[in-house]
Amino acid sequence: MLKNIFSRKKTPSNNRLIVDSNAPISADGVLTQAFGIRIYDGSIAPFAKQGESYPAQGSYSFSTDENMQDQITLEFHRSSETIATNESLIGQLRIRGYKLEEARQPLIRVHYELSNNQIVVWATNEKNNGELSVSIVKNGDGANVH
Repeated sequence: MLKNIFSRKKTPSNNRLIVDSNAPISADGVLTQAFGIRIYDGSIAPFAKQGESYPAQGSYSFSTDENMQDQITLEFHRSSETIATNESLIGQLRIRGYKLEEARQPLIRVHYELSNNQIVVWATNEKNNGELSVSIVKNGDGANVH
């Protein structure tokens, strides 16, 4: 029994960030909206898709585009549509705390959990399993947060 307790995956507690505390995105155990990030063409690249099971959790890996890039900024949306809009924006997040390296060298894993009508996000460094700093840059109303 003690072996099971110590072998459980650790989940970060200090850097979990609730990006949406009022996310009524489920009905009968199924997601009614997609949750994901805005990509270059303005569409939402879903982490969790409409129609999938709820609650849901998962993760995706990211890296930098430039040498010695000190942060990664991601814009999160939830919607039943595929195009990101001001109404679908739930926040823009900044990830920091990884070692500065050449482009595509830092390996950042962004984790998410959709449950209890909340969307929670945190990030870890895949190279050393360390927690990274995640902060809100822009809230769901589009206002800058410092």
